[in-house]
Amino acid sequence: MKLRRTKHAGWYEVMTACPICGHKGWCRINHEQTIVHCMRVPSDDYFDSVIGRQFRHYLDPNAVPQTKVEIEVNKAVEKKPDHHLNRVYRALIKELPLSPQHYEHLLNDRNFDPDVIRLREYRSMPTQERYKIAKSVINRLSDQSDLLGVPGFFCQEGRYGPYWTMSGSTGLMVPFRSITNEITGWQIRVDEPPLELAMKGAIKGEILEELERDESGKRRARCQLQIQDKKLLVDLTEKDKKVCNSKSGQFVFSIELKQGQRYWWWSSGSKDNGASIGGPLPVHFALPHPCLKYWQVGQTADTIMDCSEVWVTEGPIKADKAADGLVKPVFGIPGAGAFSLLLQPLKELGCKHVVFAYDADVVKTPEVEMALEQCVEFFARETDMAISLAMWDISQGKGLDDLLDNNLIPKISTLLE
Repeated sequence: MKLRRTKHAGWYEVMTACPICGHKGWCRINHEQTIVHCMRVPSDDYFDSVIGRQFRHYLDPNAVPQTKVEIEVNKAVEKKPDHHLNRVYRALIKELPLSPQHYEHLLNDRNFDPDVIRLREYRSMPTQERYKIAKSVINRLSDQSDLLGVPGFFCQEGRYGPYWTMSGSTGLMVPFRSITNEITGWQIRVDEPPLELAMKGAIKGEILEELERDESGKRRARCQLQIQDKKLLVDLTEKDKKVCNSKSGQFVFSIELKQGQRYWWWSSGSKDNGASIGGPLPVHFALPHPCLKYWQVGQTADTIMDCSEVWVTEGPIKADKAADGLVKPVFGIPGAGAFSLLLQPLKELGCKHVVFAYDADVVKTPEVEMALEQCVEFFARETDMAISLAMWDISQGKGLDDLLDNNLIPKISTLLE
């Protein structure tokens, strides 16, 4: 089990599979490994945090961990205030390009107009010579220390001493804007998401190495599996699910090689003099793109357009698309359970009505359905805002962006008057 220290003494973020839900990240475990704060599997014992509701699960204190525990050494520093992050990130925008590959993706796959792509200020994380970009950013600022406490930047030891560079996988970079048009963080849509094993039942396994793609272009990996007392080396192909049933027809196990998480925070919390993106996590606020020409840094969005009704969806690109398609202000939150992050900015905007527009499969996704119930409960307790849910048939588009691309609009159902 791989753990990362958190700001809360004696608690660690689970960077491998959570003992309760089996997913990576977000969930936490205490030093004694007797209590897990799981973000996905409900229990009667829970509390609300800035990243969503956390459910307490109690483990058997006499159980011996089956895997070696590795704790990441935390060399990070505190994240700087938003105004400082905005200053550094706007200098970064002037130094980073948008690759032809990512431009084509936004133009053809996302159906953005060229002018919208320019105004939204998407960028690309390069593969090589990132230290040169960091150096150019420093030259635009006043001092090398300006990168200290800015998520994404970190110090690396070189032949002639430490130097600043940038973390993260190669991919499309999407800026997160605050309600005052400060850029407070980025997410990277990685070009090559990591592969992972989805396993159920009496099987354990790990990926040893990625292999060449097959003739159809599917990704492949060499894996080590453990089935009861037997260890096997097998080559698996992406999306080729293997299911094993007993002679009597009972389920024994299943395994599938899948593409992992596509969107990642641009962060450097595990690096020397880096900074974590959390504390708190950014939320992205999108206005229709024509507003961006007139929206000054530090200017609250409600002075640009009416914010009495605000829409909420998951993800920054989807929020950008929705703001243009609906001609409404739209929040893009980092996950369905992160609704509590919206409370303060919604109040500052003078919002009276919040419309949640999660993907059309919300009724089929227990985690999202649960988060929505928690959200209504939270807003009923904390505010007098009306809450609605945008709904549509999945055949019309999975996400709100797909629906709007098909020139359709969702139906609105009131959840809280």
